[in-house]
Amino acid sequence: MSKELQHYVPRFLLKNFAKGKKPQIFVYDKSNDNQFKTNIKNIAAETGFYDIEVEDGEFTLEPGLSHLESNTSGIIKTITNERSLQHLKEKDKAILAFFLAVQFVRTKEHRIRFEHMGNLLREKLTAIGATDENISELIGTQNGVPEEKMIGFQSIMEADEFVPHFLNKTWALFETNNKYPLYTSDNPITLHNENDYGFRGNIGLAVKGIQIYIPLSSTLCLGLLCPSIGDEFQKGYENIKFIDKNLPGMVDKHFKNAEATRNFCECIANKTPIQLTKDHVTFMNSLQVMYSSRFVYCQEESLSLVKEMVTDDDKYRTGLKATAS
Repeated sequence: MSKELQHYVPRFLLKNFAKGKKPQIFVYDKSNDNQFKTNIKNIAAETGFYDIEVEDGEFTLEPGLSHLESNTSGIIKTITNERSLQHLKEKDKAILAFFLAVQFVRTKEHRIRFEHMGNLLREKLTAIGATDENISELIGTQNGVPEEKMIGFQSIMEADEFVPHFLNKTWALFETNNKYPLYTSDNPITLHNENDYGFRGNIGLAVKGIQIYIPLSSTLCLGLLCPSIGDEFQKGYENIKFIDKNLPGMVDKHFKNAEATRNFCECIANKTPIQLTKDHVTFMNSLQVMYSSRFVYCQEESLSLVKEMVTDDDKYRTGLKATAS
């Protein structure tokens, strides 16, 4: 097997959250509250993470992933340099959507979720009297490769199925400043939904109202929003423009979020960044804490939110997990 350290969050992306010629980044380990600074080559990586032994030798996904990262890094660099989505061509958008689809399933956390689900299934099968042999037939290894690793490989190879769900969203760029930096993590694509669908749940790439966020740097975050969100803002924006035209000054006097609605719609239309407040940054950073498997990263030593969240609720010490009923 290869002894190569393989990253499940690309170094070109981590570099945007680091400082120095030998890029250093601050790290918070949720499992033990340890905080330290290290080179990005040491984080979000595992030896042989994309390698498996097969009958004819070794199979690896690393070359394909490296090629994808090479195609994507320049696109993200243009976005972060220009601080705009204006230069994002349709081809670039398609490449970036594929990168996001792969990133969504290539992380350690993605595998841990399947491992966790396997453990839950083992417990259920044991509870109803299944033998170890029965369980091994259903959950086990293939050619000595853990089931969660095989599923991880399969997920990456089938990631193109998710691309339409990224492309059909409203793409927006969000911006903060160095005073309130964004976090990233070992599982950087996060999902949020304000809608409540009860027992059906509200998290999924195709669920109405979904918001998908991936920080691109310590001051820029790409948001992919369900079109229904943009539609609601647009309706409000049209109403505001109508009132502005017929009753100047009325909107700003009586509507609390008029300026925010104007700004959101104009930034979406112009593909320019939407300015984040301190509270908005805290919200986005809290998603990184929630979704991270173990490690949260920041360019600055401002990781107090992580400690606060894991101290207040122990469930945040690991990533989001399924439960059995």
